[in-house]
Amino acid sequence: MTSRRTLRRTLVVVAFMLVAGAALAQIPGILPGQSKGPADQATETAPAKTDPRVQAEAQLAEARRQQEAARLEEGGTQSAGDLPVTERQRLLDRLVLTYGERLNLIDEARAIKKSLQEGQDKPAHFAEFSGPPPYPAVRIDALRDEFELMRERLKHRESTRLVLESQKQGLIETQRRASEALRLADDRLARAKNKAEFEVERAAREVAALRLQLSEAELSNVDIVLHSAKDEVRALESSTAETERLVTRVLAAQTLSKEDVDKAQAKLREHLAKLNAQVDRVAADNTRRLAEREKYVKSLAGAANGAADRQLKLLDETLETGRMEMMSLRWLQSVVQHGIDGWGHRLVILGGGDAAERASAIARLERIKADVATKRPLMRELEANEQEAVEQQELRLREALLDIDAAGRESAILETQKARVQAIQRVELAVAKLDRNIGRWLDDAGVTASSDAPRDWKVTALRAVELFKKVWNFELFAVEDSAIVEGKTVTTSYGVTVGKSIGVLLLYALAYWLLAKLTRVLERLMVSRFKVDPQAASVIRRWLMIGVSVVLVILILNLARIPLTAFAFMGGALAIGIGFGTQTIIKNVISGIIILFERKIRVGDIVAIGGTTGHVTAVDLRASTVRSFDGVEALVPNSTFLENQVVNWTYSNSRIRREIRVGIAYGSPVRQAADVIAGCAAEHGQVLKDPPPEVYLEDFADNAILMVLIFWVELSPTLSGRRVDSDLRFMIEKRLAAAEIAIPFPQRDVHLDAGKPIPVHVVPPPEAGA
Repeated sequence: MTSRRTLRRTLVVVAFMLVAGAALAQIPGILPGQSKGPADQATETAPAKTDPRVQAEAQLAEARRQQEAARLEEGGTQSAGDLPVTERQRLLDRLVLTYGERLNLIDEARAIKKSLQEGQDKPAHFAEFSGPPPYPAVRIDALRDEFELMRERLKHRESTRLVLESQKQGLIETQRRASEALRLADDRLARAKNKAEFEVERAAREVAALRLQLSEAELSNVDIVLHSAKDEVRALESSTAETERLVTRVLAAQTLSKEDVDKAQAKLREHLAKLNAQVDRVAADNTRRLAEREKYVKSLAGAANGAADRQLKLLDETLETGRMEMMSLRWLQSVVQHGIDGWGHRLVILGGGDAAERASAIARLERIKADVATKRPLMRELEANEQEAVEQQELRLREALLDIDAAGRESAILETQKARVQAIQRVELAVAKLDRNIGRWLDDAGVTASSDAPRDWKVTALRAVELFKKVWNFELFAVEDSAIVEGKTVTTSYGVTVGKSIGVLLLYALAYWLLAKLTRVLERLMVSRFKVDPQAASVIRRWLMIGVSVVLVILILNLARIPLTAFAFMGGALAIGIGFGTQTIIKNVISGIIILFERKIRVGDIVAIGGTTGHVTAVDLRASTVRSFDGVEALVPNSTFLENQVVNWTYSNSRIRREIRVGIAYGSPVRQAADVIAGCAAEHGQVLKDPPPEVYLEDFADNAILMVLIFWVELSPTLSGRRVDSDLRFMIEKRLAAAEIAIPFPQRDVHLDAGKPIPVHVVPPPEAGA
């Protein structure tokens, strides 16, 4: 049973293979030995000596034949202008287009190769500079322009080559994937089990073959362009190197004649005259447009609506474009004038002027270049802003396409904005050209970092002077000052420069130094002639310097024509800073003023405050100095004298009362002891006679009769009360001892409690030799 079933399966497989072989025989290009199908005939490798253009024509003809055959097979309903309805039609259409492009690329590559072969001979400028020097600078300028153009072309072609190589790598990867897809399609076709599945896989296999053929055709096209680009790069590199060597050789021998300069300047002046005419025309147009806008606004009479607003916006955009064109023309005028002046300076540099004239011309060229350099960032910013406005306006135009009127207005606004961009680009091109020329001329003069020519010290010095002038005249900020003249407000603008600021500071320092000298002389006169207290004279001098400094600042700012309004913006910040940061200082300063005027605390007074007792040595604006009796100086804020209790020992007079207490033994003659103590005080030279010293019996103390000596002394910076007390104690002790009056010391009586037995302990004597 099993053998019969196996035999039956074998017969079915053989029958199916016979049927499939017969079907495959009907499809060209599938089985070996058969002719290629339409998708495979064009992929055959052409003979090695076949002309690429002939091969491309044959491939194009075959692709067109396949295209027509595909249309007939699919019913012939698609016309020439219709889009392809199947993937096979789309691929065939792209294949026809690709082969057509290959014909054009082959023709272009041959033309490029022919032009490169013809260009191998040296250009005309090589023959022009083959003679002996010197060479005209005007012709050298044309050579340098051509050299710059060659470098730009080389840079562009090199970028194109890199892009093509990247594109080629992508197409190689696409070809690999298409080849894999074709192999998979062949496998699926070979595994087809019935006729319907076979037809489906056959169509898929044909599409995969077309994709592979298309990827190979596109890769061949890119390869043709890449080879042409490489040839161009090699030719341009060779030509650029030769031209660069020629430029280097002729630059050292260039000469500039007065006739060439006159021609160049005449051409620029003619261009400047045209610009002046354009300025007049644009000014007249702007005046007319402004009048039309005012007339239109008056005609609205407050009845504005959406359409009126849009029309008014169009008028405003037109006016803004006119203002931008006027500004661009003004810039162009300055650029052309710089060019005229630059040619004159170049003539001085190359025409053999003396060193001073040459240095001055170089400095002026550098100033022109610096002025041009400041305009370029501004123009780039303006162009970027206008380009952004154009992009936004294009979006608005797309949104308004359904409304014919709105689309017309938006289109008109877009045109005005594009006109602004063109005006800015015109100026930018002129500025770039002038900047390039000035850079070349300075490089020829040997003043750039890339130049190997020696520098003249006079040129360097003049450049330093010009740089110093530029920094000195640099404007830090500008302020406006308004004044009323004949009932009208006149506004004047003042610029505050670096030089003006430095001059003001130097003038203030000189004036302050002179006034400080004068105030010191005044201080000495007040002390010597008018008997003013030295400390008060010092304080007066300080306050006088503060007031004079404020007046001096105002006078110097007026002399320098710097209005006080220039510092108005700092008023708020200064007020806040003074209010919060310096409130303690202001409080102490005001306290110092009160102390100076009330004279409650003076220099030389003996005061006690905050645990510190000593002489006041200085009373300043913020703090006072107190030197204690042990020589330590303490800085006491002036506000402390007003807010706390202060003991001034020498406020009304310098006399102070001192007390010395002496104890004598009980049983001593008290009256005699009092006379001895009073005599000691009377004999001391520092003890005042008025009021006279007095002795009192103060108390009957535990161990002695207590006597008190009361006396007065007049304190001074050289007299210490403690010294007087010490002297009197020495004298009293000596006199009392001579009078046999004892000064007792504390005594204590010890009483034993005899009510209890007294313990007795016998202590043995120490051993001998212990």
